This record gives sequence, structure tokens and C-alpha cells, in this order.
Amino acid sequence: MLNQGQRALKSLWFCNSCLGSGCCFCYATLDLKMKTLIIVDHPYYDQSVVNRRWLDEVRKYPEEFLVHNLQSSYPRSAIDPALEHSIIDNNGTVVLQFPLFWMNSPPMLKSWVDSVLTPGWAFAGGKHMTGRKVAFAVTCGSPESVYGKDGDLGYSVEDFLNSYIAAFKRCHAEYAGLYTFYNAKPAKGAPDSAAVAESARGYVEFLRSVSV
Repeated sequence: MLNQGQRALKSLWFCNSCLGSGCCFCYATLDLKMKTLIIVDHPYYDQSVVNRRWLDEVRKYPEEFLVHNLQSSYPRSAIDPALEHSIIDNNGTVVLQFPLFWMNSPPMLKSWVDSVLTPGWAFAGGKHMTGRKVAFAVTCGSPESVYGKDGDLGYSVEDFLNSYIAAFKRCHAEYAGLYTFYNAKPAKGAPDSAAVAESARGYVEFLRSVSV
């Protein structure tokens, strides 16, 4: 299913033969490939190991991915809904990337959701999120054994994201999946560098798998 941004692109381009009626040739030749939008929130990005390594890998492919760092975009100001709406409309799949903070996202990302998923744009008459894929990329400080029904916490990472998943479903978006890295802050030392590098390459493949 095409989201509203893609439908708008179709309406702006037609060949000389059909002059706007929208023949099969138009739809077959029009490149609807849009970049995957990665919205990042990390309050301590300069200290990050895994999130930074992920984005270093992603930035090797600027033709495929657009990184939007909320902390650097809004260092002292509130979220600009109109700007965020424009960024979303002009890209494809949305991926929210962040470290897990007390079983939730960092606060700025919650503010982003509250500011951007507005009635008349995302729901209640607005259809800009309809059919759009939304995925999550989350780093967890603790080992994987801590999570899940048999773990110390008794809940999976996806369980902690249910409120976000439900919010996007309320906007008729499509939940596309979750990519995780565990043990990002080991009790001793730093994360295993080989594991981090492998996860960064895997992240790119995950992003491609959820792209429009």
C-alpha cells in the first residue's frame, strides 16, 4: 500500500502520452523509491558506542537512508511539528532508534510522538501515516537474559514498546519490526567490538528489509 507521500509523487508526474490520466507506463517507470528515515534520540550520544557505530555504518549509504538526530536538531527548542511532518512526508519507512531508558524511550522521543502524531495529520481525518511502515532499533544496556518472560524483568523489549506500537497503529501505520542490541553497557569494560561491528552491518540489512 502506498502512503500519502508516495501517492502525492504519483500525482505530480505523468508521461506526455496520457497527459495526466495516469497510464500504466507512468506507474511502471516512475521511481517511487524513498529514503528510510531514521529518527534518533540519544541524550548522551557523544558517549555512545553502539548507536554511534550503527549510524556510522548507515551513513555509508546516503542514497538509501536519512538520519534525523533529534538532540542535535532541537538542542534548545521544542519539536517543530510542521518541519517533522514535512520530513516524514518526503521519505518512506520511519525507524525510531534509541537506547532503552528505564524500560522506555528517552524523553525527547516521547515529546516527538506527542508533537508529531497530531489529529488532522496522523489520525482523526489525517492520513499521512496510513500505510507507512514504522520500525524500532533499540540498544539495551543489560544482557539478553534479563529480558523476556523467563528473564529477571519478565518482559521483552517489544513489550516495553507496546504503547508506541499501539500509537502508530492508531494512525494506521504498519509495525515493521524491531532490531536490538543487548549488553551495550556491560558490568565491566566495553561492548565486544566485533559484536558491535557485526550488529552495525546487520542493522543496515534490517533497514533494507523494512524499506519501502
